[in-house]
Amino acid sequence: MANNPESKFNQFIKVAIFRLSVFVLLCVGAALCAGALSNDQSIPVEVGFITFAILLFWWGFLAWRQKVNWILELQAFFFEKQMLTFHYQAVKNIAPWNLGIQQEILLKNAESNHRAAVEKLQESSQVMDKYLGSQVSEQATKMAAKSELGGELRRVYVLFSDVRGFTKMTEKIRPDETVEILNQMFTAMEEVISQNGGEINKYIGDAILAYFRRPYGNEGEAAAKVLRASLRMQERFELLNRGFKVGYTQPIEIGLGIGITAGEAIVGNLGSLNRMEFTLIGDTVNLASRFCGIAKHGQVLVNEEMAVAAEKFFELQPMPPVEVKGKSGFQKPFAVDGERMALDR
Repeated sequence: MANNPESKFNQFIKVAIFRLSVFVLLCVGAALCAGALSNDQSIPVEVGFITFAILLFWWGFLAWRQKVNWILELQAFFFEKQMLTFHYQAVKNIAPWNLGIQQEILLKNAESNHRAAVEKLQESSQVMDKYLGSQVSEQATKMAAKSELGGELRRVYVLFSDVRGFTKMTEKIRPDETVEILNQMFTAMEEVISQNGGEINKYIGDAILAYFRRPYGNEGEAAAKVLRASLRMQERFELLNRGFKVGYTQPIEIGLGIGITAGEAIVGNLGSLNRMEFTLIGDTVNLASRFCGIAKHGQVLVNEEMAVAAEKFFELQPMPPVEVKGKSGFQKPFAVDGERMALDR
């Protein structure tokens, strides 16, 4: 079952010799039988039939040995590809009367183990999707399979959201209540983001890092979709917040700020060859985080590039320039006031 050319050639020669032997045997046997049955009686009938029986037995023996070799090679191939576990008792010699049974046992064991491996792989893939998201999981798997660090430059919209008053909240309520609140919030936010074509890259404490694909050319509709998602996130958070205020051991006062930037970022693997993380890196990501940090509860702040892309669809209020950590000079954020009416467009 090897894949090298020499092995394939040797296998071809064996099969060719076997088929040629069978053809010669049948011709000789037929000739002897014909001679034995002819009128001249030069060859006794017994000799003809005995010779033909011997040749027929030889043909059966060669056919059996070829089938045995095929089963043994197939067994070795299954072991090599880990389609048979160490519990399987390897077959070394197969009797003619046991040939079919051994073949059936071999194939059934390989099929069963292969099916179990596929199911396990599917379960692992589903678990990975839950931790990384389906799109991220697929990309991360492809890059990790190559054991490559680094990534590629892409046009993206980056979204950061962060809970206001989170630290104060954790001081007032039990840890299990904090986890419950975060899980409810993350579930709702993930639903909104994925429905609008985004992908959550990671959860960072009480913060979310997500990104959306940014098209080339006319990107108004794509940018508008991202901003609609951000406003919908604020609406969903407010609905949850009403329950947060009365559903726990202490009254809770929290809010949500969102920062969004349009730009380019490196999307790929970061870390070491032994431990990688699929993420986004770049100034666009950093600025989204900074805008999120200064956004007030219920506010969505975007950079100028995002404002230009979405100005046809949304009312955007320019804010006073601010100095943000890690950036030289002042940055000009824009606050998203709401979507324009269709007639205004």
